[in-house]
Amino acid sequence: MANLTQTFAKRIKPPESGYNIHWDEGNDSIAGFGLRVTARGIKSFLLNYRVHGRQRRYTIGQMGAWTAETARQEARRLRTLVDRSEDPFAIEQAQKQQAMEDEGRKRTVKDLSDYYLVNHAEVHKRPRSVVEDKAMLQTIILPRLGQMRACSITHRDVSELHAALKATPYRANRVLALLHKMFSFAAVGDDNEWGVTRNPAAGIPRFQEEKRERWLSEQEFERLVVAMQEYPARCATTADVSEKQREFLRKEVQRAMNAIRLTVVTGCRKGEALTAKWTDFDFARGVWTKPSHHTKQKKIEHVPLNEQALALLESLPRDGGYLFPGRTAAHLTDLKGPWAKISQLASLPGVRIHDLRHSFASHLVSSGVSLHIVGKLLGHTQSQTTARYAHLADNPLREAANRFPIVLRGSDQGHS
Repeated sequence: MANLTQTFAKRIKPPESGYNIHWDEGNDSIAGFGLRVTARGIKSFLLNYRVHGRQRRYTIGQMGAWTAETARQEARRLRTLVDRSEDPFAIEQAQKQQAMEDEGRKRTVKDLSDYYLVNHAEVHKRPRSVVEDKAMLQTIILPRLGQMRACSITHRDVSELHAALKATPYRANRVLALLHKMFSFAAVGDDNEWGVTRNPAAGIPRFQEEKRERWLSEQEFERLVVAMQEYPARCATTADVSEKQREFLRKEVQRAMNAIRLTVVTGCRKGEALTAKWTDFDFARGVWTKPSHHTKQKKIEHVPLNEQALALLESLPRDGGYLFPGRTAAHLTDLKGPWAKISQLASLPGVRIHDLRHSFASHLVSSGVSLHIVGKLLGHTQSQTTARYAHLADNPLREAANRFPIVLRGSDQGHS
């Protein structure tokens, strides 16, 4: 039996597997002091002790950073704490927690936004949603709150920012939702690494958002169709470009027009049209299979196509994997510019591309198609999403009721 010395520690050979512990057993030994040696040759000094009825194994440190003598001194100090019924492990954890909280209190809202984007948005959200989050952060949230410490943000700070955006209630509510999500990461967990004890965005009432009730009439659709036919030729009449450049521009604009046409006749979302691939379509069955990563609900959708959609698809040139290839990207990424031009040509001020989706649904419902079927075509997973068109379903019902023969004449009706 001998004390655990530096010479002894150096001579110890690693076991073939697992680890061995060599205890200090000399005349000057410290109870529970030992050297753990792993099969990989890693040697660490440790102390076993019992406090408050719990067995603990405290790692002092690896040999190299510690010598047998300095580790023995540390073990003696720790033993003194144990004799006073203090737990060295609990003390160390409390010190680490305090250091983490002190560091967390220095972190800013900008730091929190970076953490949120990397650990949540870019992992779980669609690319377009990530772009929208970044835009709200850069233009609204960070200019006002970015340099403030995350732990210092109050309910009042968030409420005032939300109120300042009341002129655009939809945007205000999206900013509020983003802040709520960000601070939910900071406020949860036992480690409190951000120093945030409650979510400052919680409990703030949202502004009322008026749902748009805009869809195109058949006459407006006719004007839109004419505008889409005329615009490709009109957009390339600039005299200071070559004929080759004009032809290239016409083809690019024609692809944008076709993407809009697909939206018109299928009611799909703009992003679904732009990211559509030829392999997504089964022409034999007449079905468009939308991948989960391209749909809002993140679910695969199998959508039957009408004859107009199939005819449109058959007419498109196949210039790659995507229906609508882009100039610099694999596919067209936006339709904002072309839509602004053709909506002006068609005299449709204030109409958005997304209103084409509403128009598709409203015309189907008005013609007697059930809300359930329309919801399936639009990819709605909840019936209340389609219920906004319910009042239009009254029209065919009223027409059916009016087929009842006229049995009451003007002179026969209600005299009191």
